[in-house]
Amino acid sequence: MTEAEPNPYRHLIALAAGIVALIVFLTFTSGVIGYLVSIVVAGAAVFVGHNAVRHRGRMLLAAILGLVLSYFVLITSVGLLVVRLTRLAG
Repeated sequence: MTEAEPNPYRHLIALAAGIVALIVFLTFTSGVIGYLVSIVVAGAAVFVGHNAVRHRGRMLLAAILGLVLSYFVLITSVGLLVVRLTRLAG
């Protein structure tokens, strides 16, 4: 069996996913639905980032930066969703 050739752009894709998660967070967060959309996009970006960080390459720092951006958006979105839901409940 032959192994598949590694994707040389996976690190840049992880960086782009982190930037997309940040853009979605800054533009679409207007309520509970917006926070949920942001959480889903950031979760996907975290998945892509972890997949990219597992592989070595010249652009590994870009993948790490994308992963940090994704986690920032994910944690912030979850926190804001919790605050919004507690305000709605009380």
